[in-house]
Amino acid sequence: MAALAGLISVGVYLSRDKTAMSPGPATVTVSASSAANAPADGADAQFLSTLDSYGITDSGKAAIRQRFMELGHHTCFLMLPPRPEPLESTVNNILAAQNQDKAAGNPWPKGFSHDDALHLAQAAVVAYCPGAAK
Repeated sequence: MAALAGLISVGVYLSRDKTAMSPGPATVTVSASSAANAPADGADAQFLSTLDSYGITDSGKAAIRQRFMELGHHTCFLMLPPRPEPLESTVNNILAAQNQDKAAGNPWPKGFSHDDALHLAQAAVVAYCPGAAK
């Protein structure tokens, strides 16, 4: 029964996140790369540009950019029905996830301040899920 509820929640999220249904591979592997990065487009470009305006940059690294976009989509998942979390709870979730990556010894994540996590959540709502409660 819990599995069914979980699948329903994912289905609801996918129907509300305007980027979740974009064409692309079913799975993505994230790894640090020194290869040239292709520019993002659409909602991703808007999201990354907004982060950049807040001083949150990917330093030209695809793995960091991918992580930021993952956190952005996760933000929308947390803030959309059927069980939307308040913004502050979502910000704390972003902080925990990003700082856990750093504590695990991953060389590429930047430690986030509360303001960084708040700005990431705000940028995600604008770019990916404008219908989420702010």
